[in-house]
Amino acid sequence: MTDSPGTTGTGTPVPRVLTIAGSDVSGGAGLEADLKMFSEYGAFGTAVVTCIVTFDPAANFQHDIAFIDTDVITRQLESTLAVHEFSVLKSGMLGSVDSALALAAALRENHLPYVFDPVLVCKGSGTMVDLKDLFVENLVPLATVITPNLEEAATLTGREPIQSVDGMIGAARDIRAMGADHVVVKGGARLAGPDAIDVLIESTANGDRLTVLSTPKAHDRMVNGAGCSFASAIAAGLATGADVLEAVRGAKLRVAHGIAASLPNATGVDSLFHPAARVQPLEGLSVTVEERTLDS
Repeated sequence: MTDSPGTTGTGTPVPRVLTIAGSDVSGGAGLEADLKMFSEYGAFGTAVVTCIVTFDPAANFQHDIAFIDTDVITRQLESTLAVHEFSVLKSGMLGSVDSALALAAALRENHLPYVFDPVLVCKGSGTMVDLKDLFVENLVPLATVITPNLEEAATLTGREPIQSVDGMIGAARDIRAMGADHVVVKGGARLAGPDAIDVLIESTANGDRLTVLSTPKAHDRMVNGAGCSFASAIAAGLATGADVLEAVRGAKLRVAHGIAASLPNATGVDSLFHPAARVQPLEGLSVTVEERTLDS
C-alpha cells in the first residue's frame, strides 16, 4: 500500500513551512539556509524573497543588498498563502516598513504560528531603515517564538550591550513582556567561555519557564547562517509536532553539528553545513538543558 499524496510514511500530512527572508547567494544564510533546514526535518518549504544579498570579490567581499519592491513582496505573500496551507511561518530580513506591515497584516488574518527572527537595521540605497519600533508594535506581539541575537535583543529592549547570561535573561524577560509567547535570546558563541549558550523563556499554563541551553563551542571560526538556521530549525520543529522546548533543543543540536562541520569559503566566514547532523555528525555532541528559577 502506498501513502496518500501529500502525507508522510505514517500517513500524516507533510508539514509546510514558509520563510519570508532575503536570498544570500553564499548559500549559508537567508532563505537558502531556511529551505535547507526545512528539508532536513522532512518539511516542505516555500519562500517569499525580500532582498538579494551579493558580494563584491574586488572589495574584500563587501555585502551589497538589493531590496525587492514591496508590491512584489506582497504579491509573493498573497500567492503562496493561497497555494498552500502552512503549519508555520518564519521571517528573517524584511527590509522595509511597508514589507513588515504587510507581513503583520497577513499574520493577523491567518493566525498561523510564527517564528520571528528580527533583523532590525537594513542598508539599502544608501539609507538605513530602523525597524525597531515597528517590530515592537506590530510583530513581537504576534510571535509564537522570537529569536533575537545579542545585538537585536539589546536594541529591542534599549539595553546596553549584552555580555552575560544574566543580561540575556533580563532581555528575554523584557521581550516576553512585549507580548511574544516564547523568547529565545541567541548568545551562541558570542559570550566568553567554552560553551555556546542560548536562553529560552516559555509561556506555560503554570507561568513563564526559564531554560538555559548550552553546547561546547566547536571552534573559534566565524560561521555565516547559524542564527537564521537556528530560527528556521525551530520553525520546522514546531511544524513537525515538537513543543517549544524540544523544538529549540533540537534546533540547537542540529545547528551545533552544522557549525562543527562548517565549510570554508573565499569570504573568510565559514558557511554552515546544514545536513551535518545527518551525514557528518560530531561524535558525542549534545545539548545541556538547565531549567532555572525565573525570579519575579
